[in-house]
Amino acid sequence: MAKMNIGAMIASKTKETFAGNKLISNENVKNNIVVIDELRDLIPPLGQDEYGQLETNILKNGCRDALSLWETSKGSITENSESPDEPIYVLIDGHNRFDICKKNNISFNVQLLNFSGLQEVKDYMIDLQLGRRNLRPEQISYFRGLRFLNEKNEKGKYDRENHKVQSEPYGQNSGIDTAEKLAGEYNVGRSTIKRDAEYAKGISKFEKTFRDEVLTGKQKVPKSLIQTIAKKETIEKPIESIEELLSMVEDSLPESIIRSVEPKVESFESDATMLMQTAKKLYKFKDRVYLDELQAIIAKMATYIS
Repeated sequence: MAKMNIGAMIASKTKETFAGNKLISNENVKNNIVVIDELRDLIPPLGQDEYGQLETNILKNGCRDALSLWETSKGSITENSESPDEPIYVLIDGHNRFDICKKNNISFNVQLLNFSGLQEVKDYMIDLQLGRRNLRPEQISYFRGLRFLNEKNEKGKYDRENHKVQSEPYGQNSGIDTAEKLAGEYNVGRSTIKRDAEYAKGISKFEKTFRDEVLTGKQKVPKSLIQTIAKKETIEKPIESIEELLSMVEDSLPESIIRSVEPKVESFESDATMLMQTAKKLYKFKDRVYLDELQAIIAKMATYIS
C-alpha cells in the first residue's frame, strides 16, 4: 500500500492551509476543540522550566503561532457515535499553548487541516516532532521507531484484508519495505530503524510518567535495556520505575549494564559538595536559578538529619 512522504505531506498541508484561507479565529471552532489522549501522549511533555518560559512568552507577546486542528467528524473518532456526521476539531499541534491560553484567557488562532484518518494524523504529528531542533537522541530514536511500528501495523492490517490474493504466507516479509523506506527518508541505515522500533516498543511498556522521564532525560536508562524489555511479549502491568525494569531483565543482560542503571546511593557528603559548588555559582552569577537550587539541596540535606 503506497504511503505519502510525510515531509512532503507537511509542506502540502501548510500550503493547503493558507491557499484555502483556513487560518481562522472562529470562536465556534475554538470552543469545540477536542483533545485526544492518544494523540497528546505521543508528544513528550515540556520540562517545568521550558513550560514556564513558554507561558512567560505567551503572557508577554500573545500566542503568535496558530494551533493545528484536524477537521473531522465524530464518526471517525468514536465508534457507534450517536451523531457520526457532527463536525469536531481535534488538536494535533499546540497542546501546551492551548493549555496556557485557556488558563490565562488569551486569544489564539487555529488552522484547520484535513487527513484521511487517525493513522495519517499520527504520522504527521511524529514528523512534526522529528523536524524540531531541540529533540534529545532518545526522542529521535523513539519517534522514528514509532513511525515504523505504526506503518508496520497499518501494512499488516492491509495485508490481512488482502491475504487471499497473496502468493506467499502473510507476515513473511512484514516490515521489510517499511524499514527500508524510512531508512531512506531519515537518511539512516535500515538496522537503525529496526533498533529504533525495538526501543519504541520497549518504551511503550512503560507507565506514562516513567516513559516521559526517560524520554526527557530525567531517568537514564540504556537503550539495550529498553530493547531487551521489548522482546517480552506480555507484562502484567506498565513498568513504573528503573527498579521494576531491572527486576524483569536482570537475567538477560551483562552485569555491567545492570550496575550502570542501579539507583545510586546518595549521601550527605555528596550533597554537601554540590551545595558548595552551587553557592559559588550563585556568588559569581547572582542568578535566581542557583538560589532555587541551593534551597532544594538544603531541603534534601535536612532529611538526613534527625
